[in-house]
Amino acid sequence: MDIQFVSDIKGKVKAVQVSLKEWQVIEKKLKAYDLAESIKTGYKEMKRIETGELKAKRFEDFVNEL
Repeated sequence: MDIQFVSDIKGKVKAVQVSLKEWQVIEKKLKAYDLAESIKTGYKEMKRIETGELKAKRFEDFVNEL
């Protein structure tokens, strides 16, 4: 990965540059990670509902939260 750092006159890094192609790869991985985290959170919530620790939501309430 070709990374370039942009710094100010004092040498403090202010930005990072990567190619558009590399950014698209990073963005795709971030979306996959977010999806995996959402699934994991939903699974944990389902387990809490099954044990009675959490009350199940009505479908209408769930949709309204989106």
